[in-house]
Amino acid sequence: MAAKPLTSVTESSAPDRSAADQSVTDSCYLPDFSSASAVIALVLITELVALALSVARGGTGTEFFVDLARSSLLILWMTLTSACVLTLVRPILARRSIPVATAFAIGLVVACVAVVSELVIQFGQYFSATRLVDISGVLPVTRFEFLSRNLLLSILVAGGVLRYYYVTHQWRTNVEREAESRITALQARIRPHFLFNSMNTIAALTRTDPAAAESAVEDLADLFRASLSNPGESISLEQELEVTRVYQRMEEQRLGSRLQVDWQLNDVPLQTRVPGLTIQPLLENAIYHGIEPRAEGGTITVWGVTEADMVTITVSNPLPEHSSPRSGGHQLALDNIRQRLELAYGRRARFEVDSAAEYFRVLIGFPLPGAGKRVFEDGTIQGVAG
Repeated sequence: MAAKPLTSVTESSAPDRSAADQSVTDSCYLPDFSSASAVIALVLITELVALALSVARGGTGTEFFVDLARSSLLILWMTLTSACVLTLVRPILARRSIPVATAFAIGLVVACVAVVSELVIQFGQYFSATRLVDISGVLPVTRFEFLSRNLLLSILVAGGVLRYYYVTHQWRTNVEREAESRITALQARIRPHFLFNSMNTIAALTRTDPAAAESAVEDLADLFRASLSNPGESISLEQELEVTRVYQRMEEQRLGSRLQVDWQLNDVPLQTRVPGLTIQPLLENAIYHGIEPRAEGGTITVWGVTEADMVTITVSNPLPEHSSPRSGGHQLALDNIRQRLELAYGRRARFEVDSAAEYFRVLIGFPLPGAGKRVFEDGTIQGVAG
């Protein structure tokens, strides 16, 4: 029985966007100013600056609110214009060093403020000359005073805002790196356990069925080539299920007809990103604690559901009657998976355990990135036989 290679695991491991493009985008500390959250933040900053200027001028009553409205409108135009320009040049700034990108960004903000200020002066003078609107009190006596005040203020505000974005970006980057390090460490803890159990399976087959043991060694080589290629990185659900199917095939060679797995994953998108070795340990625990102790064996059910923006996968196995739980890292594996899901997805991750006298069930859930390929009724994936 020849092992079936995991060709699609190694060939489809490249993400949709190149790693170089992603690193360029992620290295820029400037946010995407076209997003709703960034626009709201800019509007709030604008209003705070306008309020501070109006209070500093010392107006009272109606005069204060008129001055606040004028300042808000002027600064808002300057802010949104600068945000639009920074959004357009963000890919260029991402390829520069932080000091150069910062200086260039401040220069662009100053240029935008100068253009808007000059336009305000020109329109104000035109409307005042045509008596359409009275701009007395809005502009200073001279153009130089108006421009110099606005440019100086833009440098101070832009410097403070960019400093805030830089510190926030550095903090977020450090948190992500720490999470990646913890995921890698947790991954390193679960893989030796997986290798130990796999080698035990091969050792058992060597004594009873040498041909099956040889096939299991080939399966194990394919499996580890797929699962150890990028330690600590997420893989597609398709890759994880292929690894799980290989492990199932190895255990079927040892347990024979005692082991049955019912795959019900027809509607699950396979491009969902998951930490490696997430589902396989659940199947391993189900076999070790549920199927192997039962003389008659049993059926493990693996079913997935796509609801809203979440994908949930449940692994359920029967339990032996009148038998104490077997030792061997059962709780360690579950805690490991739970921690890696939390690190990868935060509060959006789901991990639930439901245990009764007759069954043991584990549910995991992760965010849905979009529609992908589907699993066939027998559990095979895009023609990859299991």
